[in-house]
Amino acid sequence: MEERKMEDLIIDYAQGNLTGELKEHVEKVIAKNDKWKEELDRLNGILEIMDNSPELQPDQSLRADFDLMLSGEIENQKVRQIPLITGSAGSWAFKIAASIALVLVGAVIGIMITKNQQNERELLALKSEVELTKQLVISSLQNQSSASSRLQGVNTSMTLSNSDDEIITALINTLNHDDNTNVRLAALDALARFSDIMQVKKALVEALETQDDPVVTISLINLMVRLKENDAVEPLRRLLEKGETDEAVKSEAHIGILKLS
Repeated sequence: MEERKMEDLIIDYAQGNLTGELKEHVEKVIAKNDKWKEELDRLNGILEIMDNSPELQPDQSLRADFDLMLSGEIENQKVRQIPLITGSAGSWAFKIAASIALVLVGAVIGIMITKNQQNERELLALKSEVELTKQLVISSLQNQSSASSRLQGVNTSMTLSNSDDEIITALINTLNHDDNTNVRLAALDALARFSDIMQVKKALVEALETQDDPVVTISLINLMVRLKENDAVEPLRRLLEKGETDEAVKSEAHIGILKLS
């Protein structure tokens, strides 16, 4: 019997679609030929997997893609494939197509899950890095034995893109109480980045009257003018009224009042 015809009969036999003499004939051929025995066992294994798979209804484009893929494999690679046939065996071919779709969907889902897990790991690593940087800044600002360390802490705080209450509080304390003028000025620059935050804006205005470093006070006045902070007008007037206020500070305060009024 022609081998291609026998392949078709094996498929029908595996699906239970043969009856009568034709069924008996196929059984005799299988019994005498190890090749067809192996083919039947292989088909039975595939059918068992298909039977245990969820029933899907592929659309016509899926069937067309499957037909094209199967034809290409037969022509280009000369690999013997189970033919896609019509009729009763057609449903089996659809099951294969559906299984391919399931495998592809599973692969895509697997890739998405892996990518999400990777993103979560990267986010966790970033959070850890930010927390470490924050602790480094606070520790450096509290190092009273080294002005260079405190200055480095202020500079490092500028690498943080988001505001943090602990960092802001530490910078305000540095602006008001650090023994080194350069460290105070650096803290003022760092706080200026967050001047839209009410806590920072209030602290900068209050610092006008509490600063005891003329250089820092003048820089603070210039910042208030640049920010057009009208709430700074009254503290500046009080600076002018204080007898102990540095003359250079008074001059700058006067100019500031004129620009903000």
